[in-house]
Amino acid sequence: MKQQLQIALANNVILLLLTLLFASAYNLEAQQNKRPNILFCIADDISFPHTSINGTAEISTPNFDRVAQKGVLFNNAYCTVSSCAPSRASILTGKNIWELEEGGLLFGGLPKKHTTFTTLLKANGYSAGYTGKGYMPANKKEPYQTEPLAPEYNKVRKKAPQFISNKDYAGNFSSFLKQRDKSKPFFFWYGSHEAHRAYNPGIGARSGKDISKIKVPGFLPDNDLVRSDIADYYYEVEWFDSHLGRMIKDLEDANELENTIIIVTADNGMPFPRAKASCYDYGTHMPLAICWGNKIKGGNTVDDFISFIDFAPTLLEAVGLDAPKETTGKSFLDILLAEQSGQIDPSRDRVFTSLERHTYCRPDGMPYPIRTIRKGDWLYIVNFEADRWPAGDADFTSPHQGFYGDIDAGATREHLIENKNNEELKYYFDLSFGKHPKIELYNVKNDPYQLHNLANNSKHKKLCKALKKELFAYLKETNDPRMQGKSPWDDYPYYFKGFEEKHLKAKGERDN
Repeated sequence: MKQQLQIALANNVILLLLTLLFASAYNLEAQQNKRPNILFCIADDISFPHTSINGTAEISTPNFDRVAQKGVLFNNAYCTVSSCAPSRASILTGKNIWELEEGGLLFGGLPKKHTTFTTLLKANGYSAGYTGKGYMPANKKEPYQTEPLAPEYNKVRKKAPQFISNKDYAGNFSSFLKQRDKSKPFFFWYGSHEAHRAYNPGIGARSGKDISKIKVPGFLPDNDLVRSDIADYYYEVEWFDSHLGRMIKDLEDANELENTIIIVTADNGMPFPRAKASCYDYGTHMPLAICWGNKIKGGNTVDDFISFIDFAPTLLEAVGLDAPKETTGKSFLDILLAEQSGQIDPSRDRVFTSLERHTYCRPDGMPYPIRTIRKGDWLYIVNFEADRWPAGDADFTSPHQGFYGDIDAGATREHLIENKNNEELKYYFDLSFGKHPKIELYNVKNDPYQLHNLANNSKHKKLCKALKKELFAYLKETNDPRMQGKSPWDDYPYYFKGFEEKHLKAKGERDN
């Protein structure tokens, strides 16, 4: 009897151990198969160099740096257009601006027929929300996409310096985490209003930044006024980063950090002349860092070219969903999960950028159409209407920014305008406000500020021809109306605080 009891006890122990083993394996498999959360963090108006991990002096972005160190830092990420609403529309749909009709314009509207990846996530069991700046400024009424990022979480507020939003982005994310359905994965969009102008003058220097150490891009005059303006911009970059840090801490506290894809980037470049609303690198080259727990080898640096139209198919693949057939972007999940740094996919050596209408700053709201191919070390630009003023007309009052409406009002812009006849500053004024040739070619490696146009250099004739052929082939493949000599953007509405109704009435009176 005693021996039988011992055998039975041993069998029970074995059974218990096997049960625990299978349960552990099941839980491990369930954990591995659990769909990831997504935290998409997008700043307003930050150019690629301006993070501390990229070596910019007098700026501190420890939380962007942490994401990069835990995951992947991308050296060649590009927005499709250096204008906020159309850039965000490209992110949400995986399409270029010329594929989005009114959605390719600032103060336009995104037609509902263009499916957003966030809509697909919500339709497939994701809890969703956003704080700060969502898809805007754009018309969010019928027949357009009304709330692609809803619901909104902006009730939590905090004291902030003048010209900085008092929305407590991190506090609102914390509210979302508490209120969400915890049985579902989540998507959350953190859209900071910073570092958009206006700035609190001198706040950068007052916060301790040594303006003598501020590096001024070569397309702007290197003087105390401009350096102080850049220091103020740095302060707002750090404001964005500070909320990111609090959000990461909330994920840790909720035991969700390891299962969350965190993307940190910006919609377009810094709000300075020849950056934002241009197709030069300081307008389109974006900071980008992505981490995903232990799914990604930390500390990798990738040189592959990534376009913002690639976000939608990448995130859909990461959660096990197919991208819509009409999606133009290509998933880079394989690059994100790669074990090595450097160039992962040799075919990813190019991106395409563009611009149509940023603000209503030319007679009848005419756009300034640009298409580019950024390939390897080269930037090739076609300005389709080179007779127009790229920064807006000097004698046409924009409802958005006044004269020269495509450059955000601020200390540096006003400094250049006020001194446009000054012998030392005229060069910089002409770079940003003057007309551009129809074709531009720059070696970005040797000329990082794109100051020396090589398009008319006989040595680069074959290169220009090859880049034009590749650019135009892509534009035709993706049905750009410009390739058919059409410009539907001329007649698209401009939904700026009742401006469209007044504009249509005035236009009708002129036409009659």
